[in-house]
Amino acid sequence: MSAVIKTTTPFTLELALFNALQVLGSDPIRVGADNLKEYHQRGQLIVGDILTNRCDYNGKQHFRCIEGLWVLRHDSDELNARVFTAAKTSRQYNKVGAFLQELEGEYARQYEFHLEQLAVQEKQRLEAERKARVEVTRQSAITQAKAKGYVVQEKHLNGKIQLVCTRSV
Repeated sequence: MSAVIKTTTPFTLELALFNALQVLGSDPIRVGADNLKEYHQRGQLIVGDILTNRCDYNGKQHFRCIEGLWVLRHDSDELNARVFTAAKTSRQYNKVGAFLQELEGEYARQYEFHLEQLAVQEKQRLEAERKARVEVTRQSAITQAKAKGYVVQEKHLNGKIQLVCTRSV
């Protein structure tokens, strides 16, 4: 038996979901071809699922990507629901609704962090492109000046390049 629980924030980014689960102590594990046979439970697992340390009647609760959205798959009865951790003591089991609310908040923080990282990468890319254009222009100017018989001296002033071209008559 399954239940559908809707979240206000759709989980679309796997990395943000995985990191949010780690922060919340859910010990996420990606199911791959190499470890698929290690996990046996009622709800069939497929490669790509993300297992948590939360268990219910069907086994470990897990997330599956369905049409681009990561959806929590679990049993609505939550019979014998518990949380297993690597520590000797078990965390208190939160109902799925409370768990998803916590996860939504952390997912939003992880998603914001991801967007900030993308902005930093874009800024670095634009700066690298700008430096490449400056270098091409500098080389072009030096080549043209030397072709016309000038001696080129290069000076750097306040982060700018100044080319001084001189020619002896």
